[in-house]
Amino acid sequence: MTTSSLSEAVFSLPEEDHRGGVALARAFARRTAMNFGFRGNHDDVVLVVNELTTNAVCHGGGQPFVRIVGGENRVLVEVTDDEAAHPELRSGGWGLQLVARLAEAWGVTERAGQKVVWCELTA
Repeated sequence: MTTSSLSEAVFSLPEEDHRGGVALARAFARRTAMNFGFRGNHDDVVLVVNELTTNAVCHGGGQPFVRIVGGENRVLVEVTDDEAAHPELRSGGWGLQLVARLAEAWGVTERAGQKVVWCELTA
């Protein structure tokens, strides 16, 4: 994929209603995948955004936001929050298990003092 074919979209969950913001993040993810012309499964993009934003709301801190970068063949989903603790795959947990299964790759990094949980999906 060439750099010129990349698009970027960012969504910040509402301060007053983070849990309700997860539903808005799902709608944002579906719209974004469509607008990017992503040829992969849009439901997968929505599902990973749902799981990562839910984790940020339930276990993170500050005001979470979602960043999606991509194009026709790939999308990179990032969910950022202020909690320092990194999520881990747990045998009883569903969220990251789903993300790991659907994504080509996933991980956790830090940017500007914030935790960023990311995953990459391909068409």
